[in-house]
Amino acid sequence: MTSTSSSPSGLTADVWRLCFVQTLFFTAVNVNIINTSLVGTHLAPAPWMATLPLSFQFLAAMFTSLPASLAMGRFGRRPVFITGVLISILSTTIQAVAIFQASFVLFMAASVSLGLAQGIAQFYRYAAADSVAADVKPRAISMVLLGGLGAAFLGPEISIRTAAYFPEAPYAGCYIAVALVQLINLIVLSRLQIGAPRREVYKGRRFAEFGRHPLFVAGLVAAALGYALMSFVMTATPLQIVTVSQLGDASNARIIQWHVIAMFAPSFVTGHIIRKIGYAPTILAGIILFAFSIGVGLSGDNYTVYFSALILLGVGWNLLFVSGSSLIALVARPQERARIQGIADFLITFCVALASFSAGYIHSVAGWALLLYIGVIPLALICLMMIMVGRKLPPASS
Repeated sequence: MTSTSSSPSGLTADVWRLCFVQTLFFTAVNVNIINTSLVGTHLAPAPWMATLPLSFQFLAAMFTSLPASLAMGRFGRRPVFITGVLISILSTTIQAVAIFQASFVLFMAASVSLGLAQGIAQFYRYAAADSVAADVKPRAISMVLLGGLGAAFLGPEISIRTAAYFPEAPYAGCYIAVALVQLINLIVLSRLQIGAPRREVYKGRRFAEFGRHPLFVAGLVAAALGYALMSFVMTATPLQIVTVSQLGDASNARIIQWHVIAMFAPSFVTGHIIRKIGYAPTILAGIILFAFSIGVGLSGDNYTVYFSALILLGVGWNLLFVSGSSLIALVARPQERARIQGIADFLITFCVALASFSAGYIHSVAGWALLLYIGVIPLALICLMMIMVGRKLPPASS
């Protein structure tokens, strides 16, 4: 059962609930982005291993995508979403315990566990899209992603105010705080009106058919490579800011904060932009912003350079990810959603995990500049995709 109550804009009550849940869950993700690599520098036996907990988090999310999607197809969104929140509470608590015990292995295990919750939470946007009409799907996805804007303020504030709460265990307070915050999501998700779907004998088209569908290919490439490039740069940024440029934890938290704001603030208008100018121009705008981000990042090593590059990176990600996710949601029929959305998010998180894994190693052995030059490769692949299928994307609808 899907929520039937909606506003004049066509957005249902479930869209707003999922927006709120996204805010609190992404607060936990944001705190991890800010602190996990730094915790790794204290606990890891070798410098290049500092980003491994964050990378394995993305890897766990990747392997969770398809099973989580199939579980939602069988049992419904709500119980699976609640399970994800319970996992996130347990995981962030264990991360804090691992810091107290100075155990890198335990911290890694807890980070992997949090990745399971992250793999479930990434379906919030699809759940919102499934609860509205086809022409409102981009806006529903945008509104859920807008929840990350609130997390952009909560995450850094939690990090700054609690990082030194336990002097003998730096950053442990951050993870305890976000575990407590996640308790609120259990209440909100209990009111979600999306129930178990009807069981259908017909399972829809084979995935091979989607591999030949220009809209699905465009959506998958834009979302996967756009997210991967953003993750590639963002994973290495705390190491560059704190350990190389020596700008301090506070500067790192503020830069990541405004990066996350840039990721999600455009969601106020991204859905409208897609409707007004179409998918192809929106994706091209995201490509241009990514290119500018790389150029700015290569121009220096001060606070302003990192701040500006991460702002451009965040806005570019939003345009590509909302466009790509909307195309994937648009193509899948109701009986195909659980399987196709799960496979799509598996491929997206595979690209993100690969990017995150390689970012820490490349930064440690080759440096910031080469890392950014390598970022041109996924950008070129997105451009190639647009040359091949860009003209087949839906035009402006108004």
